[in-house]
Amino acid sequence: MNYDKKAAIGNKGKLPVKIAFIASRFPSYDEAFLLRELHALSNRLEMMIFSLRHADRKQVIHDQAQELLAHTIYIPYIFSIELFLANLIMLLSRPTAYIKALFSLIAQNVRSPQFLAKSLVFFPKAVVFARWAEKNKVTHVHALWATYPASVAQAVKALSGIRFSFMGHAHDIYLDTTGLEQKIMQAEFISTCTSQNKDHLLTVAPQADPEKVRVIHHGLDLDLFRSVPEKGNHVYQILSVGTLHYYKGFNYFLDALALLKKRGIALHGTIIGGGPLEQDLARQIRDLGMEKEVTMTGPLKQSQVIPYYRQSDVSVLMAQSEWHWGIPNVLIESLAARTAVVTTRFGSVEELVHDGKTGFIVEAKNAVALADILERYYRDPDLRRRHAEAGCRLVMDEFDLARNIEEYCQRFQA
Repeated sequence: MNYDKKAAIGNKGKLPVKIAFIASRFPSYDEAFLLRELHALSNRLEMMIFSLRHADRKQVIHDQAQELLAHTIYIPYIFSIELFLANLIMLLSRPTAYIKALFSLIAQNVRSPQFLAKSLVFFPKAVVFARWAEKNKVTHVHALWATYPASVAQAVKALSGIRFSFMGHAHDIYLDTTGLEQKIMQAEFISTCTSQNKDHLLTVAPQADPEKVRVIHHGLDLDLFRSVPEKGNHVYQILSVGTLHYYKGFNYFLDALALLKKRGIALHGTIIGGGPLEQDLARQIRDLGMEKEVTMTGPLKQSQVIPYYRQSDVSVLMAQSEWHWGIPNVLIESLAARTAVVTTRFGSVEELVHDGKTGFIVEAKNAVALADILERYYRDPDLRRRHAEAGCRLVMDEFDLARNIEEYCQRFQA
């Protein structure tokens, strides 16, 4: 089996632990925030990535992900003789542990048929991975999401005794909390990216020690984003980054740009990202007569996006609250580059965007309100620079990648 030939990233000069990270799918284009942490941790730890599903090789793959592919394990699905034999060996050699782990998974997820079905699909992979982790002397398993990756990590502990922890981000801890309380109670620790998320997790598992749930922001290599508040643009540069879904609000972004044009403001808008609305948004641009004022780049690597953050005057995210949680990384990245931000009220965004201090918050689905704020920033560049600078200081204080991964290193050694 090809995964038996995989080797963890070497431990020369690194901490005396061997960590296995469990991902839903690695690499994933829109999980650059996780990729940054994995890449930074690979310089500190001997580690391996276990991907539950194969990556879509048609997607754009970030440069850092390319470096980690050689240390990523992919295991075939249930219609595989290797998978069947591994489970048979585990069942015969450790029948009690195998049966207990399987029935615990069923009991934990029975109230959600969909969650149960998917967990059962991944259970045979958990068995294979547990055997691999034991053979390779893995000391800790860390799941990158609270859903199926954490279920697999939980099963690995039941089968092998290897301790586990997991991250909780957004939809994975809010939409379906099936089995989440048990995962919290059994994990060594849980990391999450906002204080609001921590409060929510402790509500799900009220018996848990509050110190078990750690707020660790998704950090940035701040040197990569370093910029100046005065961009020096002759044309007002407005940016919006994200996957092209309706709940990202790109249609309202385009309507607001059209209003600014009617108000006589020379501007250029850039939309970065790919997704199902690409043709619809291109049609809207044509209908608004904004072909010269708006560019759609399609999906770009993280290294290609950073120059847009650094050059733009304002970054916009017109997110709809029912589809967003936490703190969007595109806003963190914008402020790291000293680019002012405008967004809507949702999730934990106000832990980053303090309305009227580190940016502006406008009503969702309201293109006129967005246009008014963008015009205000245009007419008052000093205000725009003050907000961008205040936001950048906040990011430097709380979202420094090197500082934030240090807590992971300490936790993995505990």
